[in-house]
Parts: sequence; C-alpha cells; structure tokens
Amino acid sequence: MNFPLEIEGLLKEIDGDFVPPLSSSVDLTEYSNKLYNKATIFSVHDKGALVAVMAVYCTDAVNRVAYGTMLAVAATHRIYGLGPNLIKSTLDFLKKSEFKVFRLEIYKTNPRVITLYRRLGFSIASETDTSVFVEKKLDE
Repeated sequence: MNFPLEIEGLLKEIDGDFVPPLSSSVDLTEYSNKLYNKATIFSVHDKGALVAVMAVYCTDAVNRVAYGTMLAVAATHRIYGLGPNLIKSTLDFLKKSEFKVFRLEIYKTNPRVITLYRRLGFSIASETDTSVFVEKKLDE
C-alpha cells in the first residue's frame, strides 16, 4: 500500500479524537503527503496495517531543534504502549542525530497527552489559550 494513504487512513480513523477534529483545520490528504515528504516518520504496523505513527520535523540544523508534529495511535492499539514507545524511539534517534531540543504543541483539550509527555520528562515551555508547548532538552 501507499504509505501516505496509510497515514491518511490512520488520521481519518482518529480524527474525532481531536477537539476540534483535525480535519477541520487541515486537509488530511495534503497533511499526510506533507508528513511523508518532509518529516522523519516512526511507525508501527500490525498485520500489515499502520496502527501508530510519530512524525517529526528535523529541519532546524543550525539550532538542532526538532519539532513533533503528529503522534497518532489507532484506538484499538492504545493499550500496548505504542505512543510512549514511539516517543522514546524518537528521542533516541534525535540524541544520536545530535539534536539538542525536541519541541511540540499539544491542544489543551487533550490533557491525557500533556500528562504523557510530562511523565516522559518534557517540561512546559509556554502556553496559549488553546495550546501547551512542551519540550525536552536532549543533552541532559
């Protein structure tokens, strides 16, 4: 199967988990293609189906800052710890690639995810009315 289509299928499956739905702010087809073409992607397949993906932009080579743009885990596979494992794999990769900081934005409507990242050692860098920006220094 075509990997961008697999990403799009997973994003459609979890679209309603976002408040507001992800599809209300981005075109899922375009976003899936953008991730495929511009992000470093960590993924998990089960029986040939994409069940989890972590997408990170590793484009700031000067400051060595990576930006997480998407963590998606199929509802049927959330009990297996795939999200935390993908985050840990991402952190390992970024450290080996000599990145200094990993940052990402989390909507305040998703407190479970904020708790997950805090539990993994991320700190809150800033907040807006709708989002929390977390980061982890990788040289510690």
